[in-house]
Amino acid sequence: MPSSRNPNPEAPHLVAKIGGSLWASPTLKAWLAALKLFPHRLTIVPGGGPFADAVRRAQHTIGFSDRAAHRMALLAMEQYAIALADLHPEFAAVATPQEGFAAHRRGAAVALWRPVAMASAAPHIPESWDITSDSLAAWYASEAGASALLLVKSVDIASRVTDGNPRSRAEEAPEEPSRSTRASSRGRRMKVSSSFETRPPVAPQDEETFTPSSDGASGDDLVGAGVVDPMFPHYARGLRVFIAGPSDLRDAGERSSRGTVPGVELHVLNSREQKIAS
Repeated sequence: MPSSRNPNPEAPHLVAKIGGSLWASPTLKAWLAALKLFPHRLTIVPGGGPFADAVRRAQHTIGFSDRAAHRMALLAMEQYAIALADLHPEFAAVATPQEGFAAHRRGAAVALWRPVAMASAAPHIPESWDITSDSLAAWYASEAGASALLLVKSVDIASRVTDGNPRSRAEEAPEEPSRSTRASSRGRRMKVSSSFETRPPVAPQDEETFTPSSDGASGDDLVGAGVVDPMFPHYARGLRVFIAGPSDLRDAGERSSRGTVPGVELHVLNSREQKIAS
């Protein structure tokens, strides 16, 4: 059966990063089912899941470098992608945005990014735990000229904040920032708008555009709260970024089917330029 998606290069392109910690949750299938209803171009970026967790445990035991761990974590994302492709044969595995666009033109329901080839060929990508699959998804989205990036998490933003103070990072354990980064972030406060506490009614978005939503936290605030990795504000600069958690799943399918993005929009203000290693 031909795909009902719009492969037109002018049509919206949504890149959705699936949190690695969702691998053991029943919500994984529900999220994938909801996202597949998106009528335009859709690319899935997998987290590292249990495979990245194994890398962290092995690094702690064996003591290999962060450079080696980074390369192994890319392979972890690749393994997760292979698993998802096996469970969803309609997903087209792609290595680059060009392959993704070609897959959509052929009528593929969903493009599924396998990051090893593209990331390994990019010398500017830091080889450390300071960059995770969130930043890699933002990088891919930028390179692909995507309309928006959606980060699907296993917890809601509101549950990460208590009286303005960030809680300890509860998800993405395989992809958390390095020890030195956690130390530098300790004690920082995350300021979020009231829309993160109670979602206001959302007006339908136009089928061909992504309309702005309420103001969100800055990139530095998100890093300080452990919501994203330290490099995310740099790689997400210029992108429309949305974040969704379990509470957004209830209407995710309906919103996706209308060509809108589940969750809430984050205004990733790159308040401090990140230096990228050359």
